[in-house]
Amino acid sequence: MRYQTRRAVMSGIVGTAALTLILAWGPSIGAPPLNLPLWDGTFFTLNLGLAVAVGYVLHFLIGIGLALWYQRWWRDRLQGEAWVRGALFGLAVWGALMLVGLPLFDWLDPLVENGLMAAPGLFALGLGAAAPVILLAAHLVYGALVGAITGVDAVEPVRRRA
Repeated sequence: MRYQTRRAVMSGIVGTAALTLILAWGPSIGAPPLNLPLWDGTFFTLNLGLAVAVGYVLHFLIGIGLALWYQRWWRDRLQGEAWVRGALFGLAVWGALMLVGLPLFDWLDPLVENGLMAAPGLFALGLGAAAPVILLAAHLVYGALVGAITGVDAVEPVRRRA
């Protein structure tokens, strides 16, 4: 794996961990519980313990995949400091989630279908006004971390002549 690819993978892990922690912290400031790994995992099983485990794997794979996409495609096309470019990318990911991901979730996820969870809907407003705000903050931090970590140019090792 090339250095920049490893850096993008690491940025995806760090950014996704930060996003997940922010969402876990949300209820302490009045935001609704937003357990994205559980939501993702229930696409595969309604065994909630297994769904969380599967969901965390999927959640981090999505975060790494988005970081790789950012590093390969978006990083050099956006303007500004590295963390600002990443935050803009995080804003775009948030927008896609709000406009496409969560409305699709309403129709496809067994938690909603079985009445175990309210349908998030457009901009997650089905979960309350704080939901889109905390999701925005989490995605901005995710993007800023991905941008900052992948924005540092690789330093090629100096090879000595023998």
